[in-house]
Amino acid sequence: MTLHETCTTDQAAPSFDHDWQRRAFGLALALSEFGHYPWSEFQQSLIDTIGGWEASPQSARGEWEYYDHWVTALEDVVQHREILTAPLHVDDGDHAVTDDHH
Repeated sequence: MTLHETCTTDQAAPSFDHDWQRRAFGLALALSEFGHYPWSEFQQSLIDTIGGWEASPQSARGEWEYYDHWVTALEDVVQHREILTAPLHVDDGDHAVTDDHH
């Protein structure tokens, strides 16, 4: 896994200032590992998110918070992939069942 160049997190031993950052990091990794999206898609979303922040006027940027960008990138991928809104498909081993009830 390659993180954005601005990330100072060591993926083997990432450090976090707050628990929500740890959860966001883990959630992004887990969703990718479970096949909801390729890791490269999340990486590109993070690069785009940071690039948008960098391109915005300095007065509109706010303070630099790496994991705020991480969460925004994750939200964008989750929305694009419809992870929370697509019908649930359950495979019981014999056949897939679609549950359209949320």
